[in-house]
Amino acid sequence: MRQFVLGVGLTLCVTAHAEQGALSNVVNSAAPLDEQALFTLVEGFDPEVDASGQVVKTPDLNQKILQGMRDLLLRLTGDASLLQSEEGREFIRDAKSWLTRYAFEPRKEEGVTVGQNLRLEFDRQRLLKAFQGKNIIVWPQKERPKTLVMGSFLQEGGILKLTPEALGYRPDIEFRPYPKLLALPLALPVKESSWVYPLADSVAPEQIQALLKQSGSQYLLSFRLEKSLRGENALLWRLYDQSGQSVLSASTNGPNGLALTAALFDRLMAFYSESYRQSASVLGAAVIGINRLSSAEQLMEIERYLQSQRPAVHQATLVALQGGRAEFEVVYQGRYQDLLNVCMGIEGAKLQSQSALTARIEVLLPGLMERPATQLIDLSKEYEANTREGL
Repeated sequence: MRQFVLGVGLTLCVTAHAEQGALSNVVNSAAPLDEQALFTLVEGFDPEVDASGQVVKTPDLNQKILQGMRDLLLRLTGDASLLQSEEGREFIRDAKSWLTRYAFEPRKEEGVTVGQNLRLEFDRQRLLKAFQGKNIIVWPQKERPKTLVMGSFLQEGGILKLTPEALGYRPDIEFRPYPKLLALPLALPVKESSWVYPLADSVAPEQIQALLKQSGSQYLLSFRLEKSLRGENALLWRLYDQSGQSVLSASTNGPNGLALTAALFDRLMAFYSESYRQSASVLGAAVIGINRLSSAEQLMEIERYLQSQRPAVHQATLVALQGGRAEFEVVYQGRYQDLLNVCMGIEGAKLQSQSALTARIEVLLPGLMERPATQLIDLSKEYEANTREGL
């Protein structure tokens, strides 16, 4: 775990409970990343300084690149155990070979440069192909639930509710960069009302359900971070699902508060991604029929589209072509519904029929319904000609 900086120590014990009131508004974390941005990471590249401001350690580029690969593997899979596996260690050891480029960038706040970042861009296509070869499951962003976070920080005679405004004044306890790095969607309440504290049986399930519905979230995370005057940190947290029930909880201690919250989000990533990784660990086979094709170019575009849908589609092979109909044999990863979603991503496609039992999907394209049969192109010959031209 990388080091995080946590500020002044505080001691206080309070009774955890849920405050009354409606959740008026929330601030969501950044929008889902596009495919290339998902393989790009920005890591801090600042020297460590002591209390007097003297530099005690300068950053090491090679170590930062290794750390970038660790973060990327966790971001893509949600599985921290991968980092300890032989496959994961191999990717980390060879991290530099997976880079397409890196660059140093100024880090600015309100237009003022306050530090330096390292931007790492990893090779998406090569990594996805390598993951498929090693059966490493990528956790899609659309499968990631949004978490409503109600954090609190115990502070000399009072308690600080960690709204976006409060965190703006307390960079020492700003926990959001790490889940943002992992592409984990969060929402934080703007106001200090309707707060939930992490004490068992302190809040009715109906209230949790109402808060989740109002914020558009699937889980509610409540945590309390406390730092003693001796510099020791304690983190208590509890996770609620859409039924309003507590599904995970823990209490941890350590010398660094932000390291404790980072470990908390690692735990959430593993919990959220587990069911998908289990369902996606088995490969399936299906036949996709494409009907009303109008040209060889259209067929080739569909073939390229199917073959580009990694990791959902491992392999797509054209096995039959007659008239305006083509058939692909597809090896896919994950759920059958995910393959249906891929098919509906074909431009203009409508689902004609499908059967999970027989693993056959029939897709209907707009086609050239008004063109006389005598004017239709022989797609098989045109496809072969276009394929030869592309060699």
